[in-house]
Amino acid sequence: MPTTKCKREPPIDPSLTLRFDIAEAAQILRMSRAQLYNRICEGMIKPQKDGARTYITRVELERYVDSCALSPRNERTKHEDPHPEAAAG
Repeated sequence: MPTTKCKREPPIDPSLTLRFDIAEAAQILRMSRAQLYNRICEGMIKPQKDGARTYITRVELERYVDSCALSPRNERTKHEDPHPEAAAG
C-alpha cells in the first residue's frame, strides 16, 4: 500500500490576517499586553469578542495607529519645546 504525504497548508502571511489575539496585537503595536488592555479600557481600541476570546481586527489596529499620528498631543510635542525650563536657565 503506497504511503501518502499529508499536504500541509502554506504558512499564512501575517499581513493578510484579519484579526489578531491580544498577544499578537500587542506585538504588532510594540506595546505590552497591559498597555493594550489599558487602551481598550480607555476606548481607544475597540476589541472584537468571539465567545470568551478577544481579538483586535486589522482595520481597528490601522485606525488606532492613524489616530495616534493625528492626536493633538503629538502635534503639541512636535511644536513645543519639551524642556522649557532648560531654555530659561
